[in-house]
Amino acid sequence: MKKLIKERHLIPLGVWFVVYMGLFLYLEVFEPDQVHLIVCGLDRRIPYLPVFVYPYLSWFPYIIAVSFLAVRNLTGPEYRKAVLILITGMNLFLLISYVWPTGLDLREGIVYDTTALSGRLVQLVQTVDTPKSVFPSMHVYVTLVLQDTLEMQRKRLPAVFLWTGRAFAAAIILSTMFTKQHSVLDVLAAVLLFAALTGAWYMVGERLGAGKTYETVL
Repeated sequence: MKKLIKERHLIPLGVWFVVYMGLFLYLEVFEPDQVHLIVCGLDRRIPYLPVFVYPYLSWFPYIIAVSFLAVRNLTGPEYRKAVLILITGMNLFLLISYVWPTGLDLREGIVYDTTALSGRLVQLVQTVDTPKSVFPSMHVYVTLVLQDTLEMQRKRLPAVFLWTGRAFAAAIILSTMFTKQHSVLDVLAAVLLFAALTGAWYMVGERLGAGKTYETVL
């Protein structure tokens, strides 16, 4: 275990995560001079479906399970790719949220059905999670990065693991919009950020002559 912790740099990652959460909580309580509302026409057409709170909350066990597999199974280059893309994207999110504060008004008008568990859960989630610092969606971005780590392991894991992960990832991403936690624009921005950073990773690898090193993740 000690060898794994050292090789996977879990202690520095833990320190980074504590600092990240501290900065994120600061943004949650920080009152900017101006908030840019993120909204598009499609947001108004997507219905509010409280049942999607279940896949939304499944994000947390999904993170734990997929992260465990990544730490245990990824090769060195694969692991470095995943960690660097994850950290870079999350840090960029903090920077964007600080210099260009964002928010949502999609929750206005929601009537919580407190007679149903799903309705009570949505109300709880939205009481704790304020509708600001939403662009790009980290719920979506982290899901994409972690699902990518599962795809890297497709020759080492049973097919059921991959398809279960894909189903959870798709449901989690959809849940951010059907629970009105995020705008379609937040989701698209997360997808584009993931694609851009992944593309940049491979471009840098090729320029350094490391193309063969990364064949395992293609």
